[in-house]
Amino acid sequence: MAELNGRIQGDHHLYPLIVQYEDTDAGGVVYHSNYLNYAERGRSAFLRCLEIDLNEHLVKERKTILISRIEVDYLNPAHLNQFIMVETRICDVGKVKLNLEQIIRNQEAGHIFARLQVQAVWVELDKGARRLPEFMVQKFKDIMV
Repeated sequence: MAELNGRIQGDHHLYPLIVQYEDTDAGGVVYHSNYLNYAERGRSAFLRCLEIDLNEHLVKERKTILISRIEVDYLNPAHLNQFIMVETRICDVGKVKLNLEQIIRNQEAGHIFARLQVQAVWVELDKGARRLPEFMVQKFKDIMV
């Protein structure tokens, strides 16, 4: 099942998708909010590729990664049946925060549909922000090199 999580190439994680009918309006254009869904799928697959199981941390420790900020630039519309690639790259790892860039592009032509700047925070539910676990920081830094 690893192939369903995409792949890590250099300092990027690549996650392929196909635009489905449910993602589009009557004209076959992707709804703007679906780019956030594509990005979330890409981030989740990226963490699985790094063998970071957020569900395990959530169940055992009541800790997880929450998104605290997203900025999106919509550059070109994606259409029904297009092959898209969600590229995820770590920009910075702090004590509690993680900054990512995600680019959603056309797999064939290469042009960019949307660019996202994402800030994520490691939290303990009901208690707030906590330091990122050292093993996680190391995995993130390893891929940044």
